[in-house]
Amino acid sequence: MAGIIKATGRSEPAAKGALRAFQFDDVGRSYLDRVRDEAARIIADAREQAAKIKAKATEEGRQAAIQAAQASLANRLDQQLTSVLAALSQAAQSITHSRQQWQQHWEQHTVELATAIAGRVCRGELGRRPEIKLQWIREALELAAGNAEIVLRLHPDDAAALSSHAETIAKQLTGAAPVKIVADDSLTAGGCRVETQFGSLDQQLEAQLARIQEELLG
Repeated sequence: MAGIIKATGRSEPAAKGALRAFQFDDVGRSYLDRVRDEAARIIADAREQAAKIKAKATEEGRQAAIQAAQASLANRLDQQLTSVLAALSQAAQSITHSRQQWQQHWEQHTVELATAIAGRVCRGELGRRPEIKLQWIREALELAAGNAEIVLRLHPDDAAALSSHAETIAKQLTGAAPVKIVADDSLTAGGCRVETQFGSLDQQLEAQLARIQEELLG
């Protein structure tokens, strides 16, 4: 009986110790597993966040690079467009200036040509129609009427041929004012020049054509 009790007394502590060891190892492994799982989850989350951050940074960098490239391209295009517009404006101004110069040249050339043709025709008419000379003398004296002293200058040939007619016209237009007729070989045939104390009026053909040409080109 005593042996049985001892045996029983020896066997109980051993059983209890084995139970305690089993329970501690089991709990420890379970805790370590949870720690490992949690650590793995944290690492996985961190990796996922890092991947997202990296992807976002990459996308933002790509977008920033695209925007920078677009801005640079737009700036370059603006500069080129400004240069092109300036060149076009300068070309347009040059064309306009050249056209104006060309137009002025041909207008002047045309007027000069027309004046030369008119001069030739008028000289031919002066030779055939002496009354034209008298008409010019009349027009000049009409403008000089009212002056105290009047000098009528004629080409020597015209002074010899038209003096009497010129004197008659002068008396009709100027009344009592004296008119002095002077033969002047510096004048061209057919024309005349009237001088007063206030100025002179040139009625030579060349002078009349020059006034017409100046009016046309003015």
